Amino acid sequence: IDRNYFLLTRKIKSRKASLFLYPLIVSIFFNFKRIIRNKFLTISHGYSCPFYKNDLLIAHGNMKCYFETINQTEIKNFSGSGITAFYEKCSGRLSKKIWAVSKKVMQEWVDLYSVNTNKICVVRNYINIDKFNQLGPANSKEIIFVGRLEKGKGISELIDICTTLSGYTFHFVSSIAPTAELYELSNVKISIGVSYESMPDIFKNAKVLILPSKYEGFELVTVESLCCGTPVVGYNVGAIRELSTENYCGVFMVNNKDDMISKIEYIMSLPDREYHNLRMNIYNNRDVFSDVCYMELLKKEFRCGN
Repeated sequence: IDRNYFLLTRKIKSRKASLFLYPLIVSIFFNFKRIIRNKFLTISHGYSCPFYKNDLLIAHGNMKCYFETINQTEIKNFSGSGITAFYEKCSGRLSKKIWAVSKKVMQEWVDLYSVNTNKICVVRNYINIDKFNQLGPANSKEIIFVGRLEKGKGISELIDICTTLSGYTFHFVSSIAPTAELYELSNVKISIGVSYESMPDIFKNAKVLILPSKYEGFELVTVESLCCGTPVVGYNVGAIRELSTENYCGVFMVNNKDDMISKIEYIMSLPDREYHNLRMNIYNNRDVFSDVCYMELLKKEFRCGN
């Protein structure tokens, strides 16, 4: 149920008021349906239904951890982020079962929201690998970034990286407009609002995907890039953290901006044959992200918390 389902939330113009009221209305709605003995299964995402015993809650991240990681300050209870974090905490406490998209996210909900470990397990994101099935050329020269051009995604570090590596071509794909400072960089191409259907070509034609994000849950851009055979360089967050720990081919986890610059230069300087072999190894291991593997994971984890 999205915000347009209810007349009241369609009328509210204030974003903060909508953020406050929408989860309350959804909770009341489902509690009422339960009282009149309607039978249904409730699958909720994050904070959207905090005062109802959801059958399943899917945790894509953790607002408290996200806010405090990005801003390096404690979250304020009555801010928009504070309200979201409170609703997430309530959702986690009341929901019968929780699927977290990564081990890190699972631990965040346990540590920060005091969620019972017996009812939370890890079920990662997956993609339709039939759509992301294009293996790119070995002589590609483009370095790509895919994501929102904002603080949490490491925009300041992106600018520094592009400035330092002025001899390379960068392509930023985003849903929001960049800062004026990014527009001034002559080695950066920017694409806004690229359709999902066009993304396989973006990944296929890239030499490497970079991700200087400060926080991620289990970001799909990493998975989509790998499924096209394109290596990924990023910090100790999200899918990069999980896959690097498992020694997944083509995932290069770095500690800081200087390490990222060095790793980018290393990948860009690989001989064509060596780089081609790297892409082939990445591509040939992509079945782990398929819907078939996802369904097997669901069968295995569905009983957690029972």
